[in-house]
Amino acid sequence: MVPDTKGSHIPAEKLRCLIVVTHYCPLVGGAQTVYDALARCFPKQFHVLTSRRDYITGEIVDGYGEFDSAAPYKITRTDRIRLGLQVGKPNLLKKIISAATGWWLNKKLMSRIKIICRTENIDTICVGANEALMWLPPALKRQADQQVIVFTHGEEISQTAHSTKAEHNRHRALHAADGIIAVSNYTAELLTQNYDIAKEKIYVSTNGVDLQKFCGNVAETAREALAFPQGPTVFSCGRLVARKGFDNLVEAWLGIVKAIPDAMLLIGGTGPLEMPLKQKVRDLGLEDNIQFLGAIKSEDMPSYYGLSSVFCMPNRTMPDGDTEGFGLVFLEASAMGTPSVAGRAGGTSDAVVDGETGLLVDGEDITEIQNAILTMLTNDASRNVMSAAALEFARSRGWPKKAAGIIDFMTTGDTKA
Repeated sequence: MVPDTKGSHIPAEKLRCLIVVTHYCPLVGGAQTVYDALARCFPKQFHVLTSRRDYITGEIVDGYGEFDSAAPYKITRTDRIRLGLQVGKPNLLKKIISAATGWWLNKKLMSRIKIICRTENIDTICVGANEALMWLPPALKRQADQQVIVFTHGEEISQTAHSTKAEHNRHRALHAADGIIAVSNYTAELLTQNYDIAKEKIYVSTNGVDLQKFCGNVAETAREALAFPQGPTVFSCGRLVARKGFDNLVEAWLGIVKAIPDAMLLIGGTGPLEMPLKQKVRDLGLEDNIQFLGAIKSEDMPSYYGLSSVFCMPNRTMPDGDTEGFGLVFLEASAMGTPSVAGRAGGTSDAVVDGETGLLVDGEDITEIQNAILTMLTNDASRNVMSAAALEFARSRGWPKKAAGIIDFMTTGDTKA
């Protein structure tokens, strides 16, 4: 059983779990994808509580109503669950207003959780990994009757906390939880080494993949519909932030084009580095060889993976500890039979088997990134072997199996499931 839980030994078929997250689908992100996949596998047993706003922009999430209506599980949305991002250094008045608003939002969230727990017979509350909710596990343990699980994805515990108080809150939250789910062995090691969490409290569940969506097959019409390049093509996607390594990938592309003049790099996603990256491409004269796709429709993702020769995201660990907890994109690429070039940082070694399903590189070493991509693009036989291995690797990691393991942990506390 999960140590010190109130809800352990719940029959698996009777589990009723409330997942609490600050933001959710249809916003794009690895964590949202994981929770959605988990709930879709067992829709009668999961209920999601989240916000209808994007806390980064403050805007209502476009299309959330349609997403919620189509979901096979229950989703409850409040206007806001956390404070929005603050720009600049706040003065005393702003700090007071922020503290008061935060207190009010927290009180409102606790009230909503209690109502859902009562009306939906919730026995387990899963707090989605987010710094803004680190206050919640201790509060739940004081005021609720449900067992509390924290779901960690890596960066929210690897990244340096913004204050001593925030670091203290992390410790309190992790130790208050009855059990912790970690998406990679790297994340589990952070929990034991940096936060003194007992191993028997941690369940490592590397991310799964939707094998119905990412099925290894691409429609014959996809290349024309997407205006996909005919030559050697590398696909990369993710939020355009520093730890993903898009800047070094662009730098590496200059040498790749010298060796393979018609090689194309497609970059999908949006983020704060979009304009600087586009400027870098112009400065290097690579406009004809690098294309920015912006936000990609979910239904088009399998085709972009499947039509590409290689998927590449040379992620790295930032000075403040921010890093990739797992790298779901690598597993999705594998499920479409596309090998990857990934940064050797964070939990990516659980997503890419070096030399078998792809190549791991130093995300700070432009020459190493360049050489790995060239090796892939110029050696068809080796790439084909990796493609087959990647497909086999992904097919053993479908979400139903992963979700069943998570439910078993929630109901029995068995970390070896």
